[in-house]
Amino acid sequence: MKQLILSIAAVAVFSFTSCSSDDDGGTSCEQLLINLNAAAEAWIQNPESQSHCNDYRASIEAFMGRECTGSDAYASLLAELSCSDL
Repeated sequence: MKQLILSIAAVAVFSFTSCSSDDDGGTSCEQLLINLNAAAEAWIQNPESQSHCNDYRASIEAFMGRECTGSDAYASLLAELSCSDL
């Protein structure tokens, strides 16, 4: 599972080129991706932490909600990520 998370994060980082064309003054896709990667690293370091899992889940949802490039790659990961089991 850690390999899957790191692989998806790496693909997103290297394939990230742009965000939605409209600038609504919200958090940029670049910042959302930085936040997502930081949350993923924190959760990987402590996979038993429900707090880290919830933060990671929220970061994925924010990245996908902004419809950033590569966000669709996280749909299956989000579906499998169950923080309530911790």
